[in-house]
Amino acid sequence: MTEVFNRAWDVLMVAVGLGCVWLGWRAALKPRRPPEPIRGPVWVVLAWGLGYVLLGNSLTIESVTLMAGGEPGRPADVIRWIAGPLVTCSILVAFLSLRWERRRARAMNGGRQA
Repeated sequence: MTEVFNRAWDVLMVAVGLGCVWLGWRAALKPRRPPEPIRGPVWVVLAWGLGYVLLGNSLTIESVTLMAGGEPGRPADVIRWIAGPLVTCSILVAFLSLRWERRRARAMNGGRQA
């Protein structure tokens, strides 16, 4: 039963990895009109897109390798040291830039909320 669960989990991780690649690719190709989950300056959207493409590719390669009976290797390192921090930092910067824009808009309105 555990083997079936492990295979189902690996297939799910391949699907998640391909979904990450798709979202990242859309953000990298059209940084001025990114997908819904991310907003912010163009450079943040590009960083987010690149991070998601790396994350998705690494996750897919890692899952396929594990399904084939291999050991975790470089794809896990790419996720841990490059893609993960890139995605995390770009999401944090996007969140902070949106807060800064709201605060600036509120100051332009004289402190009134619309």
